[in-house]
Amino acid sequence: MFGFAGTQAGELYVSTQGDDSAPGSSSSPLRTITRAYSVASAGTIIVVMPGVYTDYSSGWGIHLGKSGTASRPILLKSQVRGKAIIDGQNLADRNQGFYIDGKYNVVDGFEIRNSPYGGIAIYGKNNQILNNEIHHNGNPGSPSTNGRDGICSDKGTSGNYYAGNSIHDNGRTGSNLDHGLYLCGENERVVNNLLFRNAACGPQVAGYDTVKNMRVYNNVIAWNGTSGIILWMSLKGVNIRNNIIYANGSYGLNSYQARGKGVLVDRNLCFGNSAGDYNFAGGDSHYSHKLGRTLSADPLFVNGASWGFDPHLRVGSPAIKNGVNLYSVFKTDKEGTARPSRGAWDLGAFLGVD
Repeated sequence: MFGFAGTQAGELYVSTQGDDSAPGSSSSPLRTITRAYSVASAGTIIVVMPGVYTDYSSGWGIHLGKSGTASRPILLKSQVRGKAIIDGQNLADRNQGFYIDGKYNVVDGFEIRNSPYGGIAIYGKNNQILNNEIHHNGNPGSPSTNGRDGICSDKGTSGNYYAGNSIHDNGRTGSNLDHGLYLCGENERVVNNLLFRNAACGPQVAGYDTVKNMRVYNNVIAWNGTSGIILWMSLKGVNIRNNIIYANGSYGLNSYQARGKGVLVDRNLCFGNSAGDYNFAGGDSHYSHKLGRTLSADPLFVNGASWGFDPHLRVGSPAIKNGVNLYSVFKTDKEGTARPSRGAWDLGAFLGVD
C-alpha cells in the first residue's frame, strides 16, 4: 500500500503523465484528480499540472464529497491558471464538471468545459469557486425542463463564494432555463465575475427556499440571451452593487413571481439591454426594493462586441470611480490588482485607467 503525502494534509500533484499508483509528489504525480481527491483530507492541496483531464465518476463528474474546515479547506488548484482543463466530452453519463456535496472545498484556476448538464453543481456549504473559466457546458440539445448552467447551487446550501470566474456560452441555444449562475443558497457572494453569452440570464437568483443575504458585487453581466439578472420567488436580503449590466437580450434586471423584501440595487451601470434597465414587477412580482443610484451610459469597454468581448474599461469610462467602496468585503479586482481602501470604486470586474 502506497503512502500519500495528502492523507494527513500536505500537497498532492496530478499530471496527465502521472500514474495513479504513484505517491503523488511533484516528481511522481498521480494521473487523475479523482484519485488524488480520494486520498485527500482537510488541509490537502491538490496541485493539477497543465493538461486535459477527462476522469470522472459515472453519474457525477469529478465528485467532491469530502469536507475540509474553515481553516483547513481541501484545495484543488491549477498549477498554471487556466491550463488544467476539465473536459467532460459531453459524455451522456457525466453530469457535471465538478459535483460538490462536501463542505469547505476550493476549486481554483481551472478551465471547465463540455459537461452535459453544467460546469459545477454545489450541494454543500462554504465552498469557493475561484478564477475559473467555465464555458460551453450544458450545450447538448434536450427537451428537459431542468436547467443547464455554468454553476448552480442547490436550495439548502449556504456560504458559497464565487469570485474571479469567467462564465460564458453555457446552456442550450434559445433556452430560457439555462444560466451562467443559478443560485438558491443563503449567504452567497458573487464578486468580480464575467458572465456573458449564456443561453438565458447571467445570474438567476431562485428562492425555492428563501434566498437570504445574497451579495452580487462588481461583476460584468453582458450579452446573455434573456435578462442580465433575474430574481425569482422568495427573497430576503439581495444586495446588487457596482455591476455593469450590458447588452442583454431582455432587461438588465428582471423579475418573475418574486416575493419578499430587502432587495437593494445600487451603483450599477445598465446600458443597451433590449427591454430596458430594470423590471421589478415582471411576472406578477411583489417585493420591497430600493433602487439607489444608477448609470445609463456606454461603459466604454475595450471591446464591447459580443465576440471578442473585452470588458476592461477604456480611459474616460463612466464606470470609473462611480461605485461604492466595498473594501471591507473584498480587496482586489478580477486580476488581483488592489482596489483602493478609501474613496469611490470602479464598477465592473476590472480597475479602469484614469
